[in-house]
Amino acid sequence: MERSIALSPVEEVHCGARGVPETVGMAALFTGRPPGADALRARVGERWGGFPRLRRVLLAPAPPARLRGHRWLPLDRFDARRHVTVVHAADGGGGGDRAAFTALLGRLVARPLPAGLPPWRLTLVAGADRGRFAVVLTAHHALLDGRSLEILLSSLFDGTPGRGGRSGTGVRAVEALSAAHPDRARPGLSRPSAALGPGRALPLPRGRRPEPDLAWTEVDADAVRAARRALPGLGATLNEVLLAAAAGALRTVHGDPERWPGAPRPLYGAFPVDLRAPREDRMLGTAVSAVRVPLPVTAADPGERLAACRGALAAFGPLRGGADTVRRAVGAAALLGPWAVRLLAALSCSPGFCPVTCLAFGWPRGPWSLDGRPLERIVPLPPVLAPGSVCLALTDHAGAYTLTAVTHTLPGIARPLADALARELTGLARPPEPEPAHAPGAPGR
Repeated sequence: MERSIALSPVEEVHCGARGVPETVGMAALFTGRPPGADALRARVGERWGGFPRLRRVLLAPAPPARLRGHRWLPLDRFDARRHVTVVHAADGGGGGDRAAFTALLGRLVARPLPAGLPPWRLTLVAGADRGRFAVVLTAHHALLDGRSLEILLSSLFDGTPGRGGRSGTGVRAVEALSAAHPDRARPGLSRPSAALGPGRALPLPRGRRPEPDLAWTEVDADAVRAARRALPGLGATLNEVLLAAAAGALRTVHGDPERWPGAPRPLYGAFPVDLRAPREDRMLGTAVSAVRVPLPVTAADPGERLAACRGALAAFGPLRGGADTVRRAVGAAALLGPWAVRLLAALSCSPGFCPVTCLAFGWPRGPWSLDGRPLERIVPLPPVLAPGSVCLALTDHAGAYTLTAVTHTLPGIARPLADALARELTGLARPPEPEPAHAPGAPGR
């Protein structure tokens, strides 16, 4: 057994004083009868036993805990019998297959993983959705990021190795965006402000305690494709589409932003950026940063919101307040010590800093299966963020788009938010209205 090792600054961020379980996950839905528990455990031991990352136990800071950081304790091996569990979705109640499965997913991301073992679990769920079964991988965010979840599940399944058709996980180069859409943002829409400046919070009635909630839904693939073609040049990325749809869905659920309480500051959203170099394509861990942009919630037209998101991503690309800004801020805090990293993590959870997070990615090209049972759908499980926040994830497997909303606001709001976002995607398929032409001799604006 090796000696314990310190966490990286980004890993320490996910152990910060944020008051949330920091559990991330990914669920894979299959057709057919589920495999036996022993067979799945044997497969996990065979295919995952060689990953040292899965043998790390998370240790709390030693005294004085305020000044010290968490550490990893590497084990010689993990016990698949303790990490792989089998449940039936209906065992927890919740009505039919879909409702019971959704409730189970909500419990998995809303609870911290048990201490004393490497912080990951694989759950085999029978009766997950319309007679299907699911394989659900959950982990502490300090141990694994979304890309790591994909690497592990794709290595567990039978199919095409490599990244294949993944898309929408980064930021386009600023130069490419400018060439594709020189105007970048339509007149009258707010311009990006300071990369780390204060923003506004989502409306939350006084006296109502925020509670975690989760909902997922299928999304019309034709609507997503049409939305991506709605912008000129390179077309829209999945990130741009999801951010724009999120802005519209928040208007639907919370009403006109002009009537929201608080100062009329920008409402900020963020999306993760994978920092792995090409040679690190299969590396497990937490190798992500984030880009924080103002969401165009004040724009009433879906096409305007999509164009504004393109403009925001162009202005907030890697060279102007993008992922490097966040990475540098974390690195600067790490120079002061783990306490400063935890303080930065706590400050980032203020209700107005960045209450909306969006994740969009494509599953590698297949076909994929598990012992001959075909993979039908990937359901992303983003984490429960700080109170007052929402996290929206959109994934694509072979044209089957799935949207998940994880909220930490009003109870029961995840379902209307997910449904509103799915409807917004259809509205984004329309290009923005052209500017009215001036009559000859009319004064310009």
